Amino acid sequence: MAEAAGNIEMAQVPPVPLGVEIPPEPPEVGTRQLFFAGRMLAGSASFFFLAFVFAYFYLRSLDVDHMWKPKGVSASEGWGVAIAIVLVASAALAVAAGRLMGKGSRTPQAGWLNLAAGSLVAGLAAVVLQCIEWSTQSFGPDSGAYASVYCGWTALYTLMVLGALYWLEIHVATEIRARRHPAPHGDIADPDRLIQPGLDAAVFFWCFTVGLGVLAWVILYPISS
Repeated sequence: MAEAAGNIEMAQVPPVPLGVEIPPEPPEVGTRQLFFAGRMLAGSASFFFLAFVFAYFYLRSLDVDHMWKPKGVSASEGWGVAIAIVLVASAALAVAAGRLMGKGSRTPQAGWLNLAAGSLVAGLAAVVLQCIEWSTQSFGPDSGAYASVYCGWTALYTLMVLGALYWLEIHVATEIRARRHPAPHGDIADPDRLIQPGLDAAVFFWCFTVGLGVLAWVILYPISS
């Protein structure tokens, strides 16, 4: 019975003549998939960090045993402002890189690579600043409700930043490799045609990530002070 079912399933697959090359997937299909993938990823991240927003306001409203924010527990607003500024600058560079890429790689707008690289450097600088802030703060996750929310939120957000930067770095590395080893023919002869959809999705998600960072800064620094 199983063998007969297998024969029926195999019969439904149309035979492909030998020597016939399967055509590549139309670029529009991949572009549409990356467009929706970036937005679905942003949606899932929203629900994830919504838990920290809820925890912040819920624990602050309860303030059990006055342990919401004990004396001496306060994040440095100076470091927070520096991190937010660097993140916004990185997002601006990423947006500019995406727009130049969309104008075509055969023109002087090919400088999108430098802008994307600058965005990566600024994003990594934000991670370094966050690590410096952690090393200088005088409290840990067990120093009250605010400290617990702050440490968990910033730690997981930093991991998200590294993931988004890695996605952006993939396209920068692909472009550099394509320019060093250009192909004589085929789609790879114009690598930006394949890179652009992924870059657009990566830039969108990176800007969304920066937006979450700005929201975290507003809640964890000015509002809590």
